[in-house]
Amino acid sequence: MELFLPVAQIAVNPLYLIALGLSIGFLAGLLGVGGGSLMTPMLNILFGVPYNVAVGTDLAQLLGSSTSASVRHGSFGHIDYRLGFLMAAGSAMGIETGAQLLTVVTKLRAVHLFGRTIPLLDLLLNTFYALLLGWIATMVLRESLRNRGHEASKAIDDPLAEHFGEEAPISTVGEKLRRLQWGPMIALPASGIAAISIWVVVGIGFFTGILSGFLGIGGGFIRLPALIYLIGCPTLVAVGTDLFEIMLSSAFGAASHAMKGNVDLVLAVVLITGSSIGSVLGASFSRRVKPSRLRTIFAAVSILGVALVLFKLISLFSRP
Repeated sequence: MELFLPVAQIAVNPLYLIALGLSIGFLAGLLGVGGGSLMTPMLNILFGVPYNVAVGTDLAQLLGSSTSASVRHGSFGHIDYRLGFLMAAGSAMGIETGAQLLTVVTKLRAVHLFGRTIPLLDLLLNTFYALLLGWIATMVLRESLRNRGHEASKAIDDPLAEHFGEEAPISTVGEKLRRLQWGPMIALPASGIAAISIWVVVGIGFFTGILSGFLGIGGGFIRLPALIYLIGCPTLVAVGTDLFEIMLSSAFGAASHAMKGNVDLVLAVVLITGSSIGSVLGASFSRRVKPSRLRTIFAAVSILGVALVLFKLISLFSRP
């Protein structure tokens, strides 16, 4: 049984696509990331979907999976809506920048390396994914191992600790960003933040938006650590807020890529079928897992992504 994808111009088994969507959707609901950092390269590696179509279509399916998961997290009180809307404003500008960049790169020709002719788009995006996921995995795993077993509730003088649960310590860079006085300043009471520059929040959204538009990711693999370690958002609130922002930014990104002919609606519908179910299951399961364990799982998934992308890179150079 095969399904023809009109934009990607390939035939695939829909059951395999649903299984991929279910798996990525579960991780999205569990970890607060849209799964694009895995979904996009997996569509290319496992099914041969061209990268520009994989990027645009993944943003479309992210809209479905992140919507169902964010609704679930919202019912748990895990979303800082003010923070989410501000980051989405920055993401919208970044997404269009990234989408335009992808259009330019897609038109470039192949390069010749080590006696092989390699599509430039495949080489660039796989290299980006390997570096990005490797850096994130290293950062999150190191922080998770260092702070395993520590509970934020140990800070008795923190009245928010009992409500928000375990928090990861804000990084040195995060402390400096929190001290910036670039007005206007904004309070984020849902995240327990008294004051932070609005430009810090919008800037993080813009940067992750570029990644979203260019790489087809919801930005969660960058934004979630940024929310935790740079802004100081509690882990569970960061998970829910990140999914809410992904819902907003992926809607804009999918529309932008659709106008550029990068969205395969047939593929998107099949993926949404699996990812929407998986994201709800993941969001429900996240309440049973400690935040420190969530960060460890997050790092492990990133390492898996690095391994798969490196395999793809090696295969590019091994082609006759």
